[in-house]
Amino acid sequence: MKKYCYTLSFLFLSFCVTFAQGETNTTFFTYKKVNNLIQIHLHPSSKWKGDQTKPIFSIDTKSSFLSIAKSTPKVKETYGFFKFRGKQKDKCKKPSITGTLFRPTSVEIQGELCGCKYSLMITGKDSTQIDLAVTLSDKSYNRITLQYLSDKEETILGLGEQYTHNNMKGQKVPIWVEEQGIGSGDQPTTMIANTKIAGGTPVSTYAPIPYYITDNHTAFLLRNTARASFCFRSKDHVGLEVWENNLRASLWQMNTPKDLARSYTAQYGRLPKLPKWTYGTIVGLQGGRKIVEDYVDSLEASGTAISAIWVQDWVGRRRTFVGDQLKWYWEADEERYPNFKEFCQKMEARGIAVLGYINPMLTNDGALYKEADEKGYLVKDHTKKTYVIRMTGFDVGLIDLTNPAARTWIKDIIKNNMIAYGLKGWMADFGEALPWDAVLHSGISPQLYHNQYPVDWAKVNREAIQEVEQEEKIAFFSRSSFTGGSQYSTFYWAGDQMTSWQKNDGLPSIVPALVSSGISGMSINHADVGGFAGFWKGGGLFAMRRKEKLLQRHIELGVFSPLFRTHEGIIPQRNIQVYSNTEIKAFYSKFSQIRTQLIPYLESIATEANLNGYPMARHLYLEFPNDNNCLSINNQFLLGDAILVAPYVKKGGKKHKIYLPKGEWRHLLTNEILKGGQFHKVNAPIGTPSVFVSTASEWNEKLKFN
Repeated sequence: MKKYCYTLSFLFLSFCVTFAQGETNTTFFTYKKVNNLIQIHLHPSSKWKGDQTKPIFSIDTKSSFLSIAKSTPKVKETYGFFKFRGKQKDKCKKPSITGTLFRPTSVEIQGELCGCKYSLMITGKDSTQIDLAVTLSDKSYNRITLQYLSDKEETILGLGEQYTHNNMKGQKVPIWVEEQGIGSGDQPTTMIANTKIAGGTPVSTYAPIPYYITDNHTAFLLRNTARASFCFRSKDHVGLEVWENNLRASLWQMNTPKDLARSYTAQYGRLPKLPKWTYGTIVGLQGGRKIVEDYVDSLEASGTAISAIWVQDWVGRRRTFVGDQLKWYWEADEERYPNFKEFCQKMEARGIAVLGYINPMLTNDGALYKEADEKGYLVKDHTKKTYVIRMTGFDVGLIDLTNPAARTWIKDIIKNNMIAYGLKGWMADFGEALPWDAVLHSGISPQLYHNQYPVDWAKVNREAIQEVEQEEKIAFFSRSSFTGGSQYSTFYWAGDQMTSWQKNDGLPSIVPALVSSGISGMSINHADVGGFAGFWKGGGLFAMRRKEKLLQRHIELGVFSPLFRTHEGIIPQRNIQVYSNTEIKAFYSKFSQIRTQLIPYLESIATEANLNGYPMARHLYLEFPNDNNCLSINNQFLLGDAILVAPYVKKGGKKHKIYLPKGEWRHLLTNEILKGGQFHKVNAPIGTPSVFVSTASEWNEKLKFN
């Protein structure tokens, strides 16, 4: 039995309908109700040319498609890693539908949950996009869970920078910016880290972008900034929980995954054009001016083509229980680097850019901390005093980026203490540490601002560059990010991998991080060549330091990544370095020369990232969406559309199984031709990584390394 109620509006005719079965067209989509299913399909006349039976969004009204609750969690933070505890109360998960309101571009489903009125609004934005909005009448509820349908075999790709899994189906993924952790589930590393620091999990990440695509060429973006989680553990639905009183999301359905990348990044940000030095060989060095200059001389004498040096200890170093760390003062350490400005000028005259380091915190034993504290520029606690945050061995204050005066102050430090001294770039570290219970200058809830903080940190760094009119000449690399971060950052790095072979947080974790972040809009990303974190403590059973083979395999992967930058690591004196001996210098020199030959290609695919949002390091699915084998590949990537990289990331052996998509592929180092559309068992001895160029590409003839 159909019931109709009509209301004549001055602007348009809308009508409220409740009916058992039916189909209604809006301007951009079709609303279908079939038995207990509500399905939203893009119009057949839209740009969507895929499977017309696949809805862009659907719910099962017989299930708890919407539930609400209240919660006041107990939160423990350790060095930027968060643990949440506490039960929900007043949970209600039996929604009723009291009416459906149709408008020219939207459908509103209205109902009740335990006396709380709700609205689920579905709005067509254009022929490829719909927006969702859930609102509640009772503002005391602060948990909303939306359950929507998912195909049993659906592949889920993206969700920010993910280090372990390729397909997130079967996982529960938190959306909360935090430290990745030390070990991230690898044992015994995680167990050791949990005793003093934070071990993390296989799904904790610095950059949890709440955006994913599926093999149905559909994309989903959660637009809330509050803590949330996606649960993909069910075979037939997704559970999305948001820690807020409302829920906002967008969905796209387009013909190819590259169309999705172009559309998403057009709305939420693309990275800028980069300076020339970013494409070459960037060497991480530290120890002071004389030591760094000697290393540069030695490496260049061995044939290494250096485009930049990254001297993170330009501010000085301190020893802590985890190893060598920096003094977070944001002023040049003139004792370690006498006449730092002249040093930068001297390197620039040699064609070498000098890069530095900064983060949004200040150690409480420095002059800038005292100034920031007195001016009220640091995040406060509930007593209105500076919130003292404990890091690994020292205490810090966090700059309150909701305070316009504080933003201007830290920008002036970047401009006067870094850019004016000649730095051409820097690592803009951290962004994860805003406490759950902080008090902010703007009055905004820290629980709503926490995920936004790294975006604003990137914005501050970018504005400093723009204000001195050095756009495209100076660049910085971010670790943490969230939705919209690519509007402001200039490129990314994948954080603090272990100097190990372990799956979740060692060398093998780099490829998943590159491809998942690329899908999520972080189109130019790279990793520390050699890794960062390790243990020593006098050696012993659990000691972890970088050895030669691991560094060599890192170099092989890094040289065919969007950027090629080494790191000395947290225990540099225990790690082998690219300058440690004649053999490793020769190895590094060989690949630096390969990197130089790659620069024209890298510039071309970086331009694509800037113009279209296509990631430089691409999941194979982006270029081969009709090849189901590409969906499951977790240890390979495409550098642009012409080069396929299959790094060898195991400690032993030299043979591994790789997959080549359709076409013919030439091994870049041996020139062997292999047929695509099948798996191959290939040799990859150290020094000969499995890297191929498509013979159909114009770059096949241009890229000759012999």
